[in-house]
Amino acid sequence: MKLLYILGLLSLLLVSCETRYRIKDISKFRMDTTALADGEPIKLLYTSQAPDHNEDLSYYIHVIVVSQKTGDTVNVLTTADNGFTLRDKDNVFNFFSQDNFVTKIIQMDSEKLKDVKHIGDIDAFQLKKINKVVGDPAFDYLEDNNYPTVIGTIGTMTNGKMKIN
Repeated sequence: MKLLYILGLLSLLLVSCETRYRIKDISKFRMDTTALADGEPIKLLYTSQAPDHNEDLSYYIHVIVVSQKTGDTVNVLTTADNGFTLRDKDNVFNFFSQDNFVTKIIQMDSEKLKDVKHIGDIDAFQLKKINKVVGDPAFDYLEDNNYPTVIGTIGTMTNGKMKIN
């Protein structure tokens, strides 16, 4: 009986320690850099969130959005943990492409950021090659799709000023 109790307790501990996140390879996504234009207005459908703040830029966070221009559904891979919640579902955001200086700054290694002396230095910066995308297995039915996929950042643009949420 004591052995059964110990085995049950160990099983419970192992199950409760299981992470809700899993990592997918970026090759599972259908990349299409033309699926969203830089600055295009979007609404959020889903975000995988992240297990941490992704400070080492080791993975992308999976966000599914709808273009407010075309009505198309698109996957966005971003390194920024925007902290989106259900309250954001009706808000209109903007997509900033991988070539936008905002995305480059967000995806820039903090050591390299120290070397930036002029805004023009950012234009020459190449994004870090990331092959992992974090996902939530409870939402495989949303994440496993054939929507076109872009890399970038999500924020807002008001009167020509950009803000990352």
